[in-house]
Amino acid sequence: MKKLVLALVGAAFCVAAPAQENWVELFDGKTLEGWTRMGGNASFEVVDGAIVGTTAPDTPNSFLCTEREYGNFILEMEFKVDEGLNSGVQFRSRFVDGLVRGYQYEIDPDRTTMYSALPANLDAEGHEVAPGTAPRSWTGGIYDEKRRGWIGDLTHNPAAREAFRPGEWNLLRVEARNDCLKTWINGVPAATVIDYMTPNGFIALQVHAVPEYRKMRIAWRNIRLCDLGLNPDEGDVIDPNLSEWKDASTGWLAQVCKDRESGAYKVNLSDEPYANKQPVAVLTGRMTDEGLLFENEAGCTGRIVRKRLLIEGDGLHFNGQQIHRVSPTLGAEAPEGALVLFDGSNLDAWGAVAHKEWLHATGEASEAVRIAPGCVIEMIPGKGSILTRRTFRDYHLHLEFRLLGPVTNGGVYLQSRYELNIKDSWGIGQGASTGVFGNVSSPAYPEPAFNYALPPMVWQTLDIDFRAPRLDASGAKVENARVTARLNGELLYENAEIDTVKGAAGRLGVAEEGPVYLQEHGTAYQFRNIWILEK
Repeated sequence: MKKLVLALVGAAFCVAAPAQENWVELFDGKTLEGWTRMGGNASFEVVDGAIVGTTAPDTPNSFLCTEREYGNFILEMEFKVDEGLNSGVQFRSRFVDGLVRGYQYEIDPDRTTMYSALPANLDAEGHEVAPGTAPRSWTGGIYDEKRRGWIGDLTHNPAAREAFRPGEWNLLRVEARNDCLKTWINGVPAATVIDYMTPNGFIALQVHAVPEYRKMRIAWRNIRLCDLGLNPDEGDVIDPNLSEWKDASTGWLAQVCKDRESGAYKVNLSDEPYANKQPVAVLTGRMTDEGLLFENEAGCTGRIVRKRLLIEGDGLHFNGQQIHRVSPTLGAEAPEGALVLFDGSNLDAWGAVAHKEWLHATGEASEAVRIAPGCVIEMIPGKGSILTRRTFRDYHLHLEFRLLGPVTNGGVYLQSRYELNIKDSWGIGQGASTGVFGNVSSPAYPEPAFNYALPPMVWQTLDIDFRAPRLDASGAKVENARVTARLNGELLYENAEIDTVKGAAGRLGVAEEGPVYLQEHGTAYQFRNIWILEK
């Protein structure tokens, strides 16, 4: 599972953005004009052409915020920070309920405290760095201030962890384009996160609260921004309770999901992470003044405390650290020679299909789907499916999708014949999971041994290698179709042979070429970053 990391380094895909305009200076080097302070009482002043923030005792996090909001942009600045002063730069942030909330470029200069928590940092070979042997060094990661916490740490990125220069000026860079957020530290790619919780917001310089007060400073200079325009101000609504926790001592995994019928929270506890089998224990959740609490008839109780899930009773003792899996191919750039089927800008490669017409486009794709905020394709219940205007034979197909709720049914059809299901299999315990064959009648494939699905509103990936069936000169099939499929980077099928399919697709016959078909099946869900490389 080390392939499933917390954030993605080096991903180049971002949905289309407006052409770059001229850079503007956000700080004139002399005054704080255009900025306003929010939150705590740390001081901000101009010293020698830099904004200097200084800690104050007994005060929460303090922020110096731009008076303007920005959505799509490139931001650069230099910063120099005292040892031990955790800090950051907010972007796309808002002042809500008396607190600054939103995305933060982390500044993590502590070189004294050795990191021993979860998730562990990985070295260049992918091995875990032994706890207590090195500082955390997550400068350049993406933190969600006063909301979800870490959404893009640097556990997987040793190059970025080494790029920060203690006691010196460091170069920060942030690119925000629609739903794609990317960071750099001193020219080294740090984190890439696909997220659209906040489309627009202010930029802010943070002086972090200091539990045991001592006077420390952080300075920023040469603050400039390339403004690429605002986004539609309609962000994603994300339930932070739908997540998972892992106990480092036992290896057990807990997933919080919602019951498909009642809508109530529940937690499934498994002794084998992601195994497609019945959980060891299931607890039902209820909201209280103390937060989300869990219990079951066996006497087990559970609660979430500071991002840790604690479950006790009936011989169980689970102490889990919250983790966030991200597919290693999320945001993957189309390689040379690939055909981009959707980059967020238009639906030109797609067409709508008429009822029971699965091989040819009969209308414009915009009649069936819409490009939703964040520049993603959204299937509209009852409007119909779409397919590519071109046909393909042998290829590698990459697509990204997410579910908008706990009940979803859809799929991607290769040649409009061979279906890989897209469904809500997060936290089901045992049963048909996302990515499984949906209409194969022969041979009969068993359910995959593991379910690597992610929660609703989290972007997932399907990477599919397809080899079309082969026909002889008379049109008779001499070789079956073959499929290799990976969900969120994990192998589901390897060179799986498909003889026949059932249902309506089975009536289409066998062909050596066909379109890619995205199915609308009564529920809304979304796609992004779709490309195909023919072989």
